[in-house]
Amino acid sequence: MSRYIDTIKNNIRNLEKTSSALSKRKRQIKKGVYVGKNIKVEPNVFFDTSGGKIKIGDDTKIKANSILRGPLTIGKKCVINSFAEISNSKIGDACKIGGEVEGSTIKSYTNKQHHGFLGHATVGSWVNLGAGTSVSDLKNTYSTISVKGKDTGKIFVGPIIGDYVKTAINTSIFCGKVIGASSHLYGTVTEDVPAFTSHVSPGNMYELPLEIAIKIQKAMSARRGVKFTKQDQKKFETLFARTRGERQKAGVKIEKLNFKNN
Repeated sequence: MSRYIDTIKNNIRNLEKTSSALSKRKRQIKKGVYVGKNIKVEPNVFFDTSGGKIKIGDDTKIKANSILRGPLTIGKKCVINSFAEISNSKIGDACKIGGEVEGSTIKSYTNKQHHGFLGHATVGSWVNLGAGTSVSDLKNTYSTISVKGKDTGKIFVGPIIGDYVKTAINTSIFCGKVIGASSHLYGTVTEDVPAFTSHVSPGNMYELPLEIAIKIQKAMSARRGVKFTKQDQKKFETLFARTRGERQKAGVKIEKLNFKNN
């Protein structure tokens, strides 16, 4: 459990320090805003550096009417969509980001292109968050949030989302939930989800077959011009085997996903 708590506490802690170090290798286009090579910034982008510096990597495009608030680091070859508002976050390389993102870490090759709120969350690589997907990072009671049964001592904690996760349109994820790698989410998620699991509703979870997970990742990799290697396949096979016990403990069904029965 402690590794999840450490992830939450450490992700943003050194953001300003990291941003400051990286900014030394960039050119400054306005006070506190540092960019790499081949940056495209469309009209009416608002940069707010009152809370910290903003660093943008090479070949990234910032579309018109977006709002960026520091401390903020955006990696290489990213696209920030119009009307996005991103603050106090770290975005990896080759990400496509829209909607509202606050206090979050998003790793490389992840898409959150559309409207929806992502707050105080950790999101892995090769994730796709469907349009309207939003997360909770605050309880209605304003009490501290637990992750895997352990109190974080914090009132703002979003979900921890593993690599290769996919969410359907309008998916909602409760605060502090841990979403396992290569899981697929539909509707409202009020519980932790094991890896390689399709979550349809609370208590209704179906195993995502390994061959389907690999097929999906091959397709996603090809769309980004990245080769899916034998090492990648081995990683999937190892992870699937390693997480089998989690699925069994959670009562994940080993049968074809059926929306009609949920």
